[in-house]
Order: sequence, then C-alpha cells, then structure tokens
Amino acid sequence: MQKKETIIYPLFSKPLMAFSLEIDNNKIFKHIKKLSYRKNTTAKGCYATLSMKILENSNLKKEKNIFLNAIQEYLNFLGYENKFKILNSWATKVKPDFESHPHVHTNTWLSGVYYTQDNSSIQFIRNWHNTSFFELPYKKNNIYSSNNWNVTAQKKTLLLFPSELQHKVKFNILKKDRYSLAFNILPVGSFHKGNDNEITYN
Repeated sequence: MQKKETIIYPLFSKPLMAFSLEIDNNKIFKHIKKLSYRKNTTAKGCYATLSMKILENSNLKKEKNIFLNAIQEYLNFLGYENKFKILNSWATKVKPDFESHPHVHTNTWLSGVYYTQDNSSIQFIRNWHNTSFFELPYKKNNIYSSNNWNVTAQKKTLLLFPSELQHKVKFNILKKDRYSLAFNILPVGSFHKGNDNEITYN
C-alpha cells in the first residue's frame, strides 16, 4: 500500500519560545552586575540577587515593557486571552565552570529568562513522569524522543516556557561570570468560578 501522508501531532507539548529582542542589552547588563547577590545553597558557584523584584526598578521600565510585549505574543500564539502579570524577577550569576541543579518554578504559571551574554546554555529536562522507561538509542537527538534538550542562547535572547518544565543552567564556558535575568508570570483574574477549585489571582 502506498503511503499518501504522514502527520505527527505534538500532543500536550511544553512550548518553549525564543525571542531575539531589540533591547538595550548593555543597560540591562550593567544594571544587574551592580546588584547584590547571595549564594545558592544547593548549587555551588551560583548566585541570585537579594531582590526578587528587579524589574520594578524605574530604570528598567522600558525593558520591562519589551518583556511584557513578548509575553503577550507568546500567549497569543498559544491562544490564551487572559491578562497576566510578572510576579517576581531576579538576576542570576554563575561562576566559570559551574552549573545549577535541575529545578522547576513552583507556584507560578510561566517563566522567562533573558540572556545578556553570548553562548549562554540552558538544558531542559523531561520530567520523570513523562519519560519512557525504555531508554532506547536513536539516530538523531530530537524533541520527540530525547529526555533533555540543550539551548545555547545569544545575548538579547528571551526564552519563555511553562514554569513546570524542568531546567538547569548548563556549565558556564565563558571564562567569566555569566549573568541572566529571570522572571515568573501569573494569570490575572478569577478562574473556575463556582467550582471547588475556584481561585483568584490579583
């Protein structure tokens, strides 16, 4: 029998969207380098800012609006119509030859990471409950069969993804401290009205 057509449906996928932004990268880079950092207690060589509201700084108002527009484009692409807000925002600093541990962002909906330097790598990892117990070899790494996916971002790149998507900072190969800016996003409004799981985000 002759095959006429083959279609693959990426059912229930975790969409990762990458934006190359027109943004003042030097301004962001200089700003976050001056901030105060604390050590990550579970990941040696990794630091996060003391402040978790760095995008509330008036000096980054224009840059925050650019991020908000990118988030809106992401939501439009996925078909969401609800309003949203940036819940918190911080910067990370990673020393050369160090990486973070795998993690997810709990109590939030979507997450974003903005990169200030070229060749900054992040790895996304399939959660164990979505991983087949058959670890079979495959000819080419692809988004359908791999259990992890590496993204090497250049400066002015913003990545947006569901907060439940497990990820980690890959080894810093820059021979200097690597800086990035991250934030979490929540929907705004009341959801599941009249049901036992009704919830409101202001």
